Amino acid sequence: MKLGIVIEIFKNVFTKPMTVLFPFERIEIPERNRGEHEFNIDTCISCGACARICPNLAIKMIEVPSELREKYPKTYPQVDLGKCCFCALCEDICPKGSIKLTTNFYFATFDKDDTILYPVKAE
Repeated sequence: MKLGIVIEIFKNVFTKPMTVLFPFERIEIPERNRGEHEFNIDTCISCGACARICPNLAIKMIEVPSELREKYPKTYPQVDLGKCCFCALCEDICPKGSIKLTTNFYFATFDKDDTILYPVKAE
């Protein structure tokens, strides 16, 4: 064995591992990390700027379910996280700050329909 390899082995034996035992251990997520979208329907003015600026067409404006149309008569953004590149252009352009990107990036699922965020939760 070469001396350089032996030295490298001994250096790594006594250092802290770079990996963590996920999901039992988690690393701290930076504050500016861009993850799942959070939407406030009450402040949205339905301008559609978020849908127009989205480079991946991950946002489309939809109507809410019929039982809520009296309270929310306009169209509101629906975000498809499977298409989203998390560029935060929607957050930047929203005049009322209705869309925010959170630090939550734990949204793995077996059903791709679970990655679609609707303007209001189904009741």
